[in-house]
This record gives sequence, C-alpha cells and structure tokens, in this order.
Amino acid sequence: MLTRSEDAALLVGRVLIAALFLPSGYSKLMAFSAFSASLAAKGLPYPTVIAGVLVAAEFLGPLALVIGLWPRWTASALIGFVAATLWMTYGPFATGLILRPRQNVEFFQNLALIGGLLFYFASGPGGWSRTRLR
Repeated sequence: MLTRSEDAALLVGRVLIAALFLPSGYSKLMAFSAFSASLAAKGLPYPTVIAGVLVAAEFLGPLALVIGLWPRWTASALIGFVAATLWMTYGPFATGLILRPRQNVEFFQNLALIGGLLFYFASGPGGWSRTRLR
C-alpha cells in the first residue's frame, strides 16, 4: 500500500512523461500524411502502416498513461515507440553516435526515458489511477 505522497509522485511522474509524448503525437496525428511521407522518404516499407502504429502509440499511449490504464501494456508500447525512434534515427548499430557526436545527449535522454517507463512498468500507476479505482 502506497502513501498519499507516493501516489502523488507517481501521478506527477505519469503526467510529466505524457507531456513529452502528447504534443508531438497530436501534431503527427493532424499531419498524418506528411508524417507517412517522411517515413517513406527514409525508405521504410509500408510507411502508412508504420505511421499508424507510431501515431497510435504516441497519442493514445500518453492518454492511457495519464489515466493509469493498463500500465504494463502502456509502458511496453511507449518503450517500443522510443526504441523504434532510436532505431530509425541512429540505425541498428547506433553508428550515428560516432558520426554525430552532438546527438549523444539526445540518445542518452531517450535511454533515460526508457528507464523511467521501465520504472512505471514495475511500480504500476499508483493509487490515483483508473486501474486502482475499479
């Protein structure tokens, strides 16, 4: 059983992580065809399908995160989204870290975000969530 301050900390953490994803997910949803075209320009197969999955993860995932629904599924989907973004940005072997050293900070920020989502996966949403209110 968590204390009120721990529940509040988990709620604030969920909202702050969602604040990172939600604006960008909303903008990609509103400009879906442009986002799909950018994926096609990178040479990805089935860019519309990939864009649909990525937009769903980036827009619906933070909403579920704030509400506290399905914590393990939500964390897994957002971790997959961040991992896919890292793979598309740096390639499968992260050679971009060597070729673009100024982007190392962004790479490690994304790794820290995955770490925060893993904490959410392990700890759950806390008492102030839809999951606990059932």
